Amino acid sequence: MNIIAQAWTSSIIIVLMAQTSSSADINGWAVHFINRGPLYVALGRTLVLEATIDKTPGVDILLMTWERKNRIGSMRLAEYPGDVIHRRVSLGKGGVEIRLRDVEESDYGNYTFAVTDAKGTQKQDVAVVLRADKPPEASVVLLCDASRDRAQWDSSVVTWLVDGVEVTNQTAHTSEGGSRLHLQELKGRNYTCISNSSLGTSVAHFIIPGCPKETGCSSSVAVALTIVALVFLATSAVTFYFCGYKG
Repeated sequence: MNIIAQAWTSSIIIVLMAQTSSSADINGWAVHFINRGPLYVALGRTLVLEATIDKTPGVDILLMTWERKNRIGSMRLAEYPGDVIHRRVSLGKGGVEIRLRDVEESDYGNYTFAVTDAKGTQKQDVAVVLRADKPPEASVVLLCDASRDRAQWDSSVVTWLVDGVEVTNQTAHTSEGGSRLHLQELKGRNYTCISNSSLGTSVAHFIIPGCPKETGCSSSVAVALTIVALVFLATSAVTFYFCGYKG
């Protein structure tokens, strides 16, 4: 078979697959999980899986089942309508959501959500649940945000200085575009944000007062931001009290 014939055959196959898929979407129904990739959860936490059933009005659902399969074996967890078999499991949203409390080592594996319609047709999807060995790393972030009160053709280029020294992606953790600077590994006191664009250059400074040399400034930034938030809440509460009193 020559190249042209192969290309023509491939085109026919693709068209037929597209028509079959479209026909199934219009005349049939499908089941799939909202999260398409592996889902991670830590020991002792709650696992929540949610699926969707895409169907036409003429499709009547008879039964939904939840099962788990791993190296220990297979186990049915719940049925809807029906009983919740596992003591730590509860169902929600009409059976398409499952919650598993106090996750144990034996809870990791493949979770199958199977749906059977009134004609006896069954469709299912599988979600892989893996163990999260450590929590995500939290950090304090400084944001460099230049006002956009006029139209411009370009985006601002952001440069950060820490104690007068420019930082890069190799020396600090910045977001794409550079507008956010993460402070978990920085020990500076004076932070400078420089924003350059076709409209000109603007500079902003953030100084951490009384930054300890031993521990760095990351914790001080968190304390400073917390104090600002508390002052704002206190001011709001006082204003609300007096305004309400006068009213």
